Amino acid sequence: MFWRLFSLLLGLGLPLAAWSAERVGVALDVTGSVQLVSELNGFEDESPLQRTNGVAVGNRLKLAEGAEVVLMHLGSFKRYVLRGPNEVMVKEEGFVPKRGKAELQGAASGGTTVLAALGKGRKAVNMPEVAIGVRDVSKKVGDIVLHSPQDKERLLGAEATFRWYALAGNGKYRLLIKEMDSGKSVLDQVVEGESFALSEAVGLQAGGRYSWQVTAEDGQSALSEPWRFELISAADQAELQRLQPAAGAAISEQVLYAMVLEKMGVLAAAKRQWRLLHEQDPADALFARKAQ
Repeated sequence: MFWRLFSLLLGLGLPLAAWSAERVGVALDVTGSVQLVSELNGFEDESPLQRTNGVAVGNRLKLAEGAEVVLMHLGSFKRYVLRGPNEVMVKEEGFVPKRGKAELQGAASGGTTVLAALGKGRKAVNMPEVAIGVRDVSKKVGDIVLHSPQDKERLLGAEATFRWYALAGNGKYRLLIKEMDSGKSVLDQVVEGESFALSEAVGLQAGGRYSWQVTAEDGQSALSEPWRFELISAADQAELQRLQPAAGAAISEQVLYAMVLEKMGVLAAAKRQWRLLHEQDPADALFARKAQ
């Protein structure tokens, strides 16, 4: 009934924003029977809660006997464990069960520098379909189109591979890397092909901000737009190492790590983590999409 009504409203072009609820949480580990109940204008829709489902303010969760769910609150990046039999109301400030309390889970439940920063403000995390890290990535292009690192991307360390798209009739390129603040040249390298592996010997600094640009070297005047990147700080590196899940860690810990990486803008590492999750569960739609 709910989805028929939804389709009818959509077809009539009515303003959905007037009644659409903001997602404030995401289901991570779900064990046993947990029903997600949504209500709209007196109509009630009930469907099984599955991993990576989003939950919104006003949703109810009905946990059967022996059921358990791990939920992450997107404002605070804290994880909670809820067990059945119980009924839970989703509110802006968290998850409120009828019986007992929502139990905070593990050391990765928040309170650290990185997680606290991610959770500042109601709008700090915007997660359409639970997928976070929708970044304002620049679409700047020139005669030569850069590929990766993406504009405004953050890197875990000084080792990175720079890639761009081949230019017709051109086999050699010049890769230029400069410090953003001083304009000082860090690398000026002629490259055969469309990629260059940067080593730690180049001396990029943790927390440093840089630009990179590629120009043609085979008699053409073509060049790319400059893109920016930065290395995460030593403190952020240490925090990510602490959050990195061990082998065999629960799905919730692995998803948390991928989400934090993506929200911090460490896109390449986040992609690797999503691919690991996709390998573990190829049927999960979120993992499949994020692994592409």
